Amino acid sequence: MKKLSVFCLGCLSLLFFACSGEREYINYHGLSMGMSAKAMVDSLQQRGLALDTTKYEDRYVLADTLMNNLKVAVYHQNDTITDILENYRASYNDSTSQLWQTLHDEFEKEFGWPNMPKRGDLHKEAFYENDKGTVLLTLLNTYSPTVTVRYSTETTK
Repeated sequence: MKKLSVFCLGCLSLLFFACSGEREYINYHGLSMGMSAKAMVDSLQQRGLALDTTKYEDRYVLADTLMNNLKVAVYHQNDTITDILENYRASYNDSTSQLWQTLHDEFEKEFGWPNMPKRGDLHKEAFYENDKGTVLLTLLNTYSPTVTVRYSTETTK
């Protein structure tokens, strides 16, 4: 009886460690970056983004067809997502500054206070990280105002 209870306890602990070893990924607008790249692209197409038909070896490129101010690149390696890059373009600096601040506030709630190596009015960078992945938020208000967000499955912790 004692051997049976020790065996059952060992099986339960092995099952617990096997199940808890699965990695969690950051979410990209509610979609886990742990899914396959093709499934991510299909989900983004269902949300209204159009797939660029140009063939790339390491990425899929999607664009917003209505406003034409958003491009999304899903970088992958063997159909496993490595990075997602969003690029927002605007016609004037105030709109990108407001978008940057909105995204900054959202990421701060999820990740905590970021590392901010650049803090100027025309160029800002904020680096957020946790055990699920990293996010780099960049504002460039120069000739063509842009906000870029890089979601990565790479972790530093």
